[in-house]
Amino acid sequence: MDPSAALLAGLVAGLAIAVQVGAVSLLLIEASIASGPRAGVAAGMGVATADFTFAVVAAAAGGAAGAALAGHERAIRIVAGATLAAIAVHGLAGLARSRAAGGAAESDAAEPPSGRGHYARFLAITAVNPLTIASFAAVAAALSLDGVLAAAAFAAGVGLASGAWHLALPLAAGHAGRWMTPRVRRGLAVGGRLAVLAIAAHLALGR
Repeated sequence: MDPSAALLAGLVAGLAIAVQVGAVSLLLIEASIASGPRAGVAAGMGVATADFTFAVVAAAAGGAAGAALAGHERAIRIVAGATLAAIAVHGLAGLARSRAAGGAAESDAAEPPSGRGHYARFLAITAVNPLTIASFAAVAAALSLDGVLAAAAFAAGVGLASGAWHLALPLAAGHAGRWMTPRVRRGLAVGGRLAVLAIAAHLALGR
């Protein structure tokens, strides 16, 4: 496959995977609403960095990456589910402490204050779900990427698509959050954490 076709394939694959509404997207929207678009963009770039890294590994290893993970999918799902559940419970506990202390109800007490903190947090959250790399590996193997240029173009396409989506989403959510009352923001924060718990349970218990 020539590099231009590999780039296009990476763009399509990256966008298709990025736009799926999952636990990371819900947490990203909530963080953007609670802390503003600047913090949300930093968090989104953390997600995009993890996606790009996964795409690099998938393009370099091809089907080998997917094959290595295939035999451990059940264990990976349990670990990912447990991690997401811990993140959701931690967030709910922070919201409860904030309300009990009479603090700003709209803020998550556990929210990192800096853009760097948001970036690192969402990079880590995305990295704990190796199922994403299996998706990229399946696409890369199907495309039969030949040569370094084609592999690099595929990874670059994934990175560009994921970066664009995870830039637009937090910007929209962050600006929308400015029009919401503290009660609405708190309700969204609680609802988002409960949705993440439901996704975590599906990951851990699903087949």
